[in-house]
Order: sequence, then structure tokens, then C-alpha cells
Amino acid sequence: MRGEPVGVVGCGSMGAAIAGLLHRNGHPLLLAGGPRRTGALLADTLPGAVAADLATVAARAPIVFLATRLRVTCQVIAPLTARELAGRIVVDVSNPDPGDMPAGGPRSSAELVADAFRKSAVVKALNCVSARRLGLVGPGDGLTVPIAGDHPAAKDAVTELLGGTGLNVVDAGPLSASTWIESLAAFLRHLGTEQGLGDSVGFRLTTPHQKGRPT
Repeated sequence: MRGEPVGVVGCGSMGAAIAGLLHRNGHPLLLAGGPRRTGALLADTLPGAVAADLATVAARAPIVFLATRLRVTCQVIAPLTARELAGRIVVDVSNPDPGDMPAGGPRSSAELVADAFRKSAVVKALNCVSARRLGLVGPGDGLTVPIAGDHPAAKDAVTELLGGTGLNVVDAGPLSASTWIESLAAFLRHLGTEQGLGDSVGFRLTTPHQKGRPT
């Protein structure tokens, strides 16, 4: 196992996929689930992972992935953990549901998460990848994951963490760029559901200096 634990809050399909990806790459995990003991059930399948309550995850994990719906993140988790997560990295993987977004202009769900965790470094990541596709990621996979955030050091840490799993992490800019990332996620869902490509759709970003054909 590597050094400090990574926290995952929310142990449904997406949280389980994130935990599995990190576990395959040797990262110690602290898992916080809901009232159905999903954290404990998931920890039982990942040797070395530890089920914990929210307070423990917030206090011990320098990087915490929030694999929860936006409303739950802002209204339930933030009031319980925002103080403990001050100065830590919070990774928002949510995609907005229309009913969760307030009126008053286009803002991303990540910006709303940042409002709820004002003293944390919020990074948007992994919302463009389905749980099923994350389960297929391995060394050299090259699947592109755009990230956004206002704290360069936090983005560097998330890039190092996810890049080490085989993902190609691309910096999309400040947290306000999360609106573009969330729109991309909606487009990929459209391809998967309306165009029949399934729930493992993703993309690989190529640039002019890269060798080989775009895929």
C-alpha cells in the first residue's frame, strides 16, 4: 500500500468504481457509505480498505472523492464535514440534476460544491466516465479525464493520483470550466443512451504533438 489514505464518500456504483480503481493501484482507502452500511460492504470486497464514518474520513484523508448526488453533498455532507475538510482536496464527481440547480444563471455543480466547502480545494473530475468504464481502466488505458479547479497544487495532486491509474488527465482550467465538463458528460450520456453506444462510452483526447491516430 502507498502512503496516506484516500477518502471516498458515497459507496454506490460510482463510489465503488473509484474505490476499486484506486485499490487496484495500491492506495489505502477510507470508505464512508450511507445508512445501509454500503461502506462496510464495499470494504469487505477490497482487502485493506477501511470503512469509516464521515468525520474520520474528513479528518484523515488529504484527498476525498465525493461520489454523491449534488443535493446530498451540499445539504447533508457539507454541514457535517466542511470544517474538518478545510485545507484538504475535495473531488466532486457529480453531474447536476435539473432539480438540484438553483435559478439565477449558469453555474456548474462543482461551483456549488465549492460554495459548500469554502475552505477546501475543490477539483472537478471523473464525472465524464461511467462506473462501468472506470472498472475497465488499467495501465496505458489512455481514457481522457478532464479536470478543473482554482488551486493548481490540488489539481497537480489529483492529476498524479489519477494519472497513475492509466487515465489521461487533462487540465481544463479554473473551476468555472466545470460547466463545459458537465456538458461533455451530458453529451457522452446521450451517445450512450440515445445513440445506443452503451454505458462504457468515453473518449481519448489527442493533440498535434502526439503520435498515432486519434481514437
